[in-house]
Amino acid sequence: MLTINRLKEPDFKSIEKIEYVRAEKTSISNGIPLYLINAGTEGILRIELLFNAGSWFETAPLIASSTNAMLGEGTQSRTSEMIAESFDFYGTFFQLHVDKDTGSIVLYTLSKFLEQSLEILSDITTNSSFPDKEFQTYIKKREQQFIEDQGKVRTLARTEFMKIIFGKDHPYGKKTTIGDFQRITKTMLTDFYAKFYCKQEVSIIISGNIKPGLDKIINDFFGTKSFYFSSPSERTSGKALSKEEPKKILIEKENVYQSAIRIGKKLFNKHHPDYMGMQILNTILGGYFGSRLMKNIREEKGYTYGIGSMVISMHREGYMVIASEVGKEVCTPALQEIYHEIKVLRETIVADKELSLVKNYLLGEVIRMFDGPFALADSLKSIIEYGLDYDYYDRAIDTIKNTTAKQLLDLANRHMAPDSFSEIVAGKY
Repeated sequence: MLTINRLKEPDFKSIEKIEYVRAEKTSISNGIPLYLINAGTEGILRIELLFNAGSWFETAPLIASSTNAMLGEGTQSRTSEMIAESFDFYGTFFQLHVDKDTGSIVLYTLSKFLEQSLEILSDITTNSSFPDKEFQTYIKKREQQFIEDQGKVRTLARTEFMKIIFGKDHPYGKKTTIGDFQRITKTMLTDFYAKFYCKQEVSIIISGNIKPGLDKIINDFFGTKSFYFSSPSERTSGKALSKEEPKKILIEKENVYQSAIRIGKKLFNKHHPDYMGMQILNTILGGYFGSRLMKNIREEKGYTYGIGSMVISMHREGYMVIASEVGKEVCTPALQEIYHEIKVLRETIVADKELSLVKNYLLGEVIRMFDGPFALADSLKSIIEYGLDYDYYDRAIDTIKNTTAKQLLDLANRHMAPDSFSEIVAGKY
């Protein structure tokens, strides 16, 4: 019988090459791009319709998110109860998502009930009716949630941060107010739906155990729709981007035990040559559990349960943010330690052992991104919405493996000057 010596750590092996299933790209008769990822062995399919229908395109706050959230609340021929009961009967799971740039509809369905589920999905994408009763109920519930969230320091810091780095009138920076709930109307939603779901561009991504003839079935349901597909250059055009100067803001809130911190800056998106290098640098700083911020501020100082940093890409811009909630009595020293770690990154070469650990962590994350048919679909979506292809991941893997400590030092000095960061604290110093 094989025994394991638990006193000896397993052999370490570097990740040399990452193999993954790539999507087959085709199109249906009206030009909609169709991506098929044939992976997995179970009789389950994930169908995602990806629209350019994020908050960037709305004329007033709440429109994009409310439109997306109500897509399953009824059509011209089905009530919300009928939709829910049908999906339950077929074992289908229906999911909606919206962000700053895109809106999506995701369906998880058994292959044997694909056509029945697609018939309902097709109805939702072209015939949603936004019933009055459901609309009023949704807005009332969301308004109440908004009021509750305004009492949370993390919410105050997050929304103020986006406003400060992008600008209060910028689509990425606009803040929702209580008055927006009184101003929004059902007509705003139906107009947005007609323009950005019924008549706007869409991509269809299907992943799972794909059988021959699936593309014909998709064509039968969506090939005659009046969607169109735009080029990546159209996708990233539009409103001029604003320039904001770094600021330090305190949002005072009484009777709190913790203060929420957001430190960050406007950056760039996946198209920028420094994007992947900044992901490596960010991981060292605060991008995983073994990061410098976690070791310093959580483990050594005990100022917080958690702290992290992220480099976020959006269609038109990107940003970097460091986020945490700390005890109000240690907020000032926590801020000092954050800036100290940024200073160290700008002045000291990363040690080989730490860099090797981070690189292998990131390569492991890349492997996880391609682990299974649904993860493959998410990874595909995150490049096609930027007009990129799989070469992006090949370049990312190459960057992770070959970036040097000296290059990271240069990146830190180019993009992480302390006076380029905005700082938001919600709570008390």
